[in-house]
Amino acid sequence: MNVALQELGGGGNVSRGRGSRRGPGGGAEAEGPRRAREPEGARVGGAQAAGAGRREGSSPQTGGAGPGQGHRAGPRAEGPRGLTPRAPPTVWQMVEYERTTLREEDAPETPVEGGASPDAVEVGFRKRTRDFLGSHTQLELVLAAVSLLLAALLLGCLVALGVQYHGDPSHNTCLTEACIRVAGKILESLDRGVSPCEDFYQFSCGGWIQRNPLPDGRSRWNTFNSLWDQNQAILKHLLENTTFNSTSEAERKTQRFYLSCLQVERIEELGAQPLRDLIDKIGGWNITGPWDQDNFMEVLKAVAGTYRATPFFTVYVSADSKSSNSNVIQVDQSGLFLPSRDYYLNRTANEKVLTAYLDYMEELGMLLGGRPTSTREQMRQVLELEIQLANITVPQDQRRDEEKIYHKMNIAELQALAPSVDWLEFLSFLLSPLELGDSEPVVVYGTDYLQQVSELINHTEPSVLNNYLIWNLVQKTTSSLDHRFESAQEKLLETLYGTKKSCMPRWQTCISNTDDALGFALGSLFVKATFDRQSKEIAEGMISEIRNAFEEALGQLVWMDEKTRQAAKEKADAIYDMIGFPDFILDPKELDDVYDGYEVSEDSFFQNMLNLYNFSAKVMADQLRKPPSRDQWSMTPQTVNAYYLPTKNEIVFPAGILQAPFYTRNHPKALNFGGIGVVMGHELTHAFDDQGREYDKEGNLRPWWQNESLAAFRNHTACMEEQYSQYQVNGERLNGRQTLGENIADNGGLKAAYNAYKAWLSKHGEEQQLPAVGLTNHQLFFVGFAQVWCSVRTPESSHEGLVTDPHSPARFRVLGTLSNSRDFLRHFGCPVGSPMNPGQLCEVW
Repeated sequence: MNVALQELGGGGNVSRGRGSRRGPGGGAEAEGPRRAREPEGARVGGAQAAGAGRREGSSPQTGGAGPGQGHRAGPRAEGPRGLTPRAPPTVWQMVEYERTTLREEDAPETPVEGGASPDAVEVGFRKRTRDFLGSHTQLELVLAAVSLLLAALLLGCLVALGVQYHGDPSHNTCLTEACIRVAGKILESLDRGVSPCEDFYQFSCGGWIQRNPLPDGRSRWNTFNSLWDQNQAILKHLLENTTFNSTSEAERKTQRFYLSCLQVERIEELGAQPLRDLIDKIGGWNITGPWDQDNFMEVLKAVAGTYRATPFFTVYVSADSKSSNSNVIQVDQSGLFLPSRDYYLNRTANEKVLTAYLDYMEELGMLLGGRPTSTREQMRQVLELEIQLANITVPQDQRRDEEKIYHKMNIAELQALAPSVDWLEFLSFLLSPLELGDSEPVVVYGTDYLQQVSELINHTEPSVLNNYLIWNLVQKTTSSLDHRFESAQEKLLETLYGTKKSCMPRWQTCISNTDDALGFALGSLFVKATFDRQSKEIAEGMISEIRNAFEEALGQLVWMDEKTRQAAKEKADAIYDMIGFPDFILDPKELDDVYDGYEVSEDSFFQNMLNLYNFSAKVMADQLRKPPSRDQWSMTPQTVNAYYLPTKNEIVFPAGILQAPFYTRNHPKALNFGGIGVVMGHELTHAFDDQGREYDKEGNLRPWWQNESLAAFRNHTACMEEQYSQYQVNGERLNGRQTLGENIADNGGLKAAYNAYKAWLSKHGEEQQLPAVGLTNHQLFFVGFAQVWCSVRTPESSHEGLVTDPHSPARFRVLGTLSNSRDFLRHFGCPVGSPMNPGQLCEVW
C-alpha cells in the first residue's frame, strides 16, 4: 500500500495520546535481495518500507499503504531504489516490519530539467523553503498588495483557456490567489474533450499527460516523483550550506557522508580496488582468482551477516506477528536480483532481459578482474542458479494469507528443516554478541522454500555457490564504485525499464544515499528548515473525521454480524496515528544516541557504506531482546509516502507527504479530503483488507472474525478480485489477487474520505467554488482524487509493475475505484451501461 503523501505538517507527537519516543525506523532492516530496481519514482525517504504486498523473495514484515505499491508493503523494509544494490535503509530499519504503503516505493530519480517546481513547497511548509528553490521573489509582496487585481487577471487567463465561467464571482466563488492558482492547475490537467462517464482518468489527467512527457532517464513520472525531487532540492541546499554548523554529531555525520559521496575524483581514483580488497579479505572469488573451496559458511556469514546481503534467504528481527509485544528472529525467501521470479521463468517473453542481465554480470566480473575466457560461463552458471531459486520462490499472490505462511519453531527445528546451513553458527554470528541456543525461537515464512533451498545448496557445485555468494556482495556494493559500474547498470536499466539514458546528477544520487544511511538525522535538518508544526492539528482533525466516517459505514454493513462488527469498531478506535516526524529527531542528544557507533569520514564513501552495513547488523542484534517500540518510525520525515503497520495497528504520515497536491491549508476542503483525506482513509482501510483484517486491535495475528462474516467478506472481495483482473495494460491483464489489498484500501479510503467531507459540509456549510473550472465541490473532490494519480510510464516499466506491484496501475486506481462509487456516479450522472458505470458495483467497506 504505498501512496506517497505530502504536506500536513505537524509535530512528531503521536496523535492518539502518546508522544513519539526515540525509535526512528521500524527497525534496522535486514537488507533485502539486491534486486534490480526501477531507477526512479517518488522515493520514500531513507527508511523505506519496501514495496507493497508481501514481495517475492522478501520478508513478510513491511508494508505501507501507499499509492504506488501494495497494501502490505512487502515483507521487508527495502533499501535504496536503484538498480544498483540498494544501500541499507536507515539504521532503525534493521528490524523489519510488515507495513502497507500508499504507493510503490521505487528508485530515486533524476530531477526534471530546471529542478523543482516553483510552487513546490506550499502550505504545510514554512515559507522560507521557497528561498531554497529560488522560486519566489519580491513580486509576492506586490501580489499581496494587489490581490484583487491579480485575481481578475488570472481569472481572465483561465477563461482564455476556453473554459466557460458561469455565476457571480462575488458570492460563491473563491477568488483568493490560492484558489485561482489551483484552479489553473486543475484546468491544465483536464481533458474536456472526454466525457467523465466515458473515461474519468483521461478526463482528469489528459491535459497533464500531454504536458508531461517522460523526462530523459525516467521510466515513469508522476506527482510523487515531482515531490521527491522537490524535497531533494531542499536537502541539497541544507547539506551544501557553507555555514552549516550543527550541535548534533548525527547531523554533522549527514554532511560528511554526503560530501564523501560527492568526491567523484577520489572514487574514480580508487576504481574497483576497494571491492577487490574486500573480496580477497573474505576468501576470494572463483571468477577473479584463487578462492577457499571449504569456506561456504564463512563466506555466507560475511556476505549475509557483516555486509547485510541476502543470498538464498533473508534474516531480520521484527515484531512477532502472533505476539506483537516482543521481537523475534524471522527468516524468509530471498536471493533474486531481477524484480520478479517471472523474469527468470517466462524466458521467451524476457529473453532480452535475461541476456542483458548476463551481459551485466559479465561486465562487472571483468571490471573486478575476471578472466576473459571464463567469466561469462561462470556467470551463466550463477544465472542458472538464480533461475532454480526463482522456480522454488513462492509468488506473492500466493503469500497473502499470513496465517498460512507463519511458522514458529526453534533453531534446532530450523536446522532439521534446512540442514545445509549451520543455523546456530550463522545466527549467532549475525546477532553477535547475543548468546543464542537451539531453543531460540524463529519465525519462518516459507518452510517449503527453505527446505528446497537447503537441497539446492547441497546439490550445487562449491564453485557456483562461491560465485553466487560473492555476486550478492558485488550487487550490494558496486554503487559505491567508479563510473564504469554505473555505466554497466544503465545498460541493464534500459532493457528492464525502457530508460533511454541516465540524467541523474551526482548530488541527487548522494542525497538518496544519505537518506538511506542517516535518514532521521537528515530528517531533523529537513523538519527544522521546512515544517509548519501548526498543521499537525489539522491533520489530526481530518484523521478523526475519516475514522468516524469509516465507523459509521461499518455500522451499516448488512453482511457483518454484531460480534465481529463490535471487534472491528474497537480495532478502528485503537488505530494509532503518527504525523509529521518523531520528536526524538529534534533532541540533539537522543538523535546522536541513535547513530552512536556509526563512523563516518569525509574521504571514503566506500568505507562509509561498509561501516553502515556493520552498524546496521549491530542495531538489528540490539533489537532482539527489546520489545518493539510503539513510537518507532519505519519511514523518515522527508519520505513522500504513508503506511499502515498491522503489528502496531498504526498509521503513519511523514512530513514529506503532507503538502500539495495532497494537502494545502488554503485550498478547498474538497481537494484536501480528495487528496490527503483519501490517503488517510486508504491507510485506515488497510487495517481491514484481506491481510490487515487477520490482525486484532493489539496487532496480533489471530482469528477474531465469526465464520459467517468471514465468508461474506471473502464473497465481497472475490467480486473486487475479478473486477480488477479484467483490466489490461498493453495487452497484459492485472493480477486481481496480487493487488487485492491495495484495491480494498483504495475503494474504502475513497468512501471514508468522501463521507467525512459530507460530514464536514453538514457542520460548516457549503464552501465557495473554484473559478472557471465548471465543477461543483462534490465533483471537485473526485477530480482532485484522480489528479493525484496522473502518471506516464514506459511499457517496460508498466510490465514490471504488473508482475511485482501490489498496487494497481495508476489508471485503474482511478477507474476501478470510481466505478464502484455510488457517490461519484450520482454526482457525475453516469448512466448504467456507460464505461464508468458497468452496472455491478464491488463494495467491501
